[in-house]
Amino acid sequence: MVWKIKHLILLFISFFIISCQAEETDNLELTKEPFINTEIVTIDDNFKPIMGEIIYVPAYSYIYYSNRQRSHSLAITLSLHNTDVELPIMIKSVKYYDSKGQLLEDYLSHPIQLNALSSTNFYIEDDDTRGGVGGNFLIEWVAQKEVSSPIAESVMVSTASTQGISFVSTGRIIKKLKFDDVK
Repeated sequence: MVWKIKHLILLFISFFIISCQAEETDNLELTKEPFINTEIVTIDDNFKPIMGEIIYVPAYSYIYYSNRQRSHSLAITLSLHNTDVELPIMIKSVKYYDSKGQLLEDYLSHPIQLNALSSTNFYIEDDDTRGGVGGNFLIEWVAQKEVSSPIAESVMVSTASTQGISFVSTGRIIKKLKFDDVK
């Protein structure tokens, strides 16, 4: 009798754990939206940018360990934050390159608007190792008025096996865009 009760309790606990894991997976599916908190915009002849930048963000699809004989795959989240408290910025392009400088993905077919103090992200699964250990993103943004520069970061994460690894790479401005009509 005690044996049957132990098995029933074990079965109940197993069912509970499995259902919790399924719920976590469902919640993860919601984060695959390529660009949240944004709207697609058309930049026409009336749009007159006065400032903009190209930001370089390092990203790592995997890292080496054990004397470069093994690698550990990483998921990458590129996060863009508009730090201006009043004005939107336009993200014209988000491009992902591998360690050799070859374009892997061009994430935007149209510019997107990132409103004041909002953020958006782009996600790369941990089984996509095309970027290598020297992958990167190039982000081009513009604005019609003077704004504070956005923050761009990549967050690399892995929870494989019993290890958890996470670290952040901060973007750097590699080019300030110049516009002819700036007065």
